[in-house]
Amino acid sequence: MMNASVETEYTNNRSVHAQRVAIGKENLDWGHVAEQIAADYFVKKGYTVRERNWKCGKLEIDLILEKDRTIIFVEVKARKQGTQDPIDAVGREKRQRIIRAADTYLRSLNMLYQYRFDIFAIIGNREDYRLSHYADAYMPPVNGRG
Repeated sequence: MMNASVETEYTNNRSVHAQRVAIGKENLDWGHVAEQIAADYFVKKGYTVRERNWKCGKLEIDLILEKDRTIIFVEVKARKQGTQDPIDAVGREKRQRIIRAADTYLRSLNMLYQYRFDIFAIIGNREDYRLSHYADAYMPPVNGRG
């Protein structure tokens, strides 16, 4: 991720089992909100949203965008303040799954496109969060071994 350009913005806008369920639902809800925030961000920057939550079997890509004849595959990561940095959550295995899904998607198109892999990170909560866009965050391995 050394060649990535980063753009950051700031904005304001019971039992153990029950707590875990509530936290899981809250995190899922925050993830959906984060994906909407990301989509809105990219539209404002002139990107076209081609797909949201595109699936191919067990593989998924959060956002597939297009701008200037380039397809952009975006992984959206949201975290609460003080937890793991969202960028660290996109490890080798996750990148490999995204690359496999992107390969399938690109092969389904009737045209050749340039492409890149971005990460969109949000830290905070619905009312107060910081977002960062890591363009060209990683590249597929040349030899296919990651």
